[in-house]
Amino acid sequence: MSRSLRLTGNLPARLAGLTTRQPTPLTRAFSTTPPRPQSLPVRVTGTGTGTVQHLAVPGKAYTFTADTYPLLGGGDTAPSPVVYSLASLSSCNQVTGHVVARDHGIALGEWHVEVEADLPTAVLVQGAEEGNPNWEVVRLKVRVQTDVEEGGERWERFVSEVERRCPITRLFRLSGVRWESEWVNEKL
Repeated sequence: MSRSLRLTGNLPARLAGLTTRQPTPLTRAFSTTPPRPQSLPVRVTGTGTGTVQHLAVPGKAYTFTADTYPLLGGGDTAPSPVVYSLASLSSCNQVTGHVVARDHGIALGEWHVEVEADLPTAVLVQGAEEGNPNWEVVRLKVRVQTDVEEGGERWERFVSEVERRCPITRLFRLSGVRWESEWVNEKL
């Protein structure tokens, strides 16, 4: 929808006829780098019986399976959804770290990530009316090789940006879980 913009004052008359319109995507005439998408659509489908579910990402060749612990009636034949959630936290920090390092001109080497968490079972397993089935605490421990100085401003900014920009970190932190993280910079 277009609306007329009425300008008053000492502005030139030719500006008085301006209208507002929807923004058009910017193109990069001289760049070979494609513009970054404004959103990344993600879709997962699952089918299964009992506690086992076979998952797929439409249009991709890979699939994966989820099961759960015997405590929850599963056969422990595949990682559980809670294990996948912690695995996604680990790998999302590494992927986000790669993006942030690229943006900040930081060279990266090997990553070592550990995630530990405590999951209360009163609501999930016993069906308690009170309580929260969410994680009580999540602890992220990261060791990564970089070409920046340990404890320096660039290192601190890197860690801060990774934790700010990582969607899975934000999902955990915004859920109200007690969050602990430790980052160690190893010289590349």
